[in-house]
Amino acid sequence: MEKFSELTEKIKTLKQAREILQNEYEKSEFHKRMEASPQDIVPPAPGDKEIYKLLTAIQQLDFYIKKLQDEQFEELKKEK
Repeated sequence: MEKFSELTEKIKTLKQAREILQNEYEKSEFHKRMEASPQDIVPPAPGDKEIYKLLTAIQQLDFYIKKLQDEQFEELKKEK
């Protein structure tokens, strides 16, 4: 169960980091433009480079959260 608890803490930390980045993204002008016209392709502006990095970081966090959740599930299966 120690491994399970360790994985739980890592997932919690990654989810907190993801929430912080998501909040930053939602405050961005890029997000506001996307919300204003969700059906259209929003052309990138010169300042959007950092937003793309932010979105990439969010995607990476999602990937690692899923990976750790899968490991956690495997640990649960071992315990039974």
